[in-house]
Amino acid sequence: MKQFLLNMMTAMMPAMVPMVWIGGILTVLAVVLYVLASKAGYKPALWAARAAMAFGIFFLACQVAGYLLGAGPSINFGDPRKFEFILVGFWIIGLAMLIPGWIVWSFSSSKLSNG
Repeated sequence: MKQFLLNMMTAMMPAMVPMVWIGGILTVLAVVLYVLASKAGYKPALWAARAAMAFGIFFLACQVAGYLLGAGPSINFGDPRKFEFILVGFWIIGLAMLIPGWIVWSFSSSKLSNG
């Protein structure tokens, strides 16, 4: 079973880089929508923050699952053809999406509840 899960984790790794970019875009979008919320309202910022937090929690859960399987999941942001290896752990990526998403979510939800 452990080997099956390791093989599944290895097969999913190419899909993780686009997910990092989507989560990063959602995080930046949540912050930008919150800054521009005086015209657009706070609901779009709230939804983007929720999506960014979901991606952050997903990457943190992947980190925990990888450690339970005996692997240290990370993404290479370098160019492997040039032997550049810039490895970033999933927990760093997850926190980089979760913390700003949570801040925007908490501010947006308090603004919506106050009216």
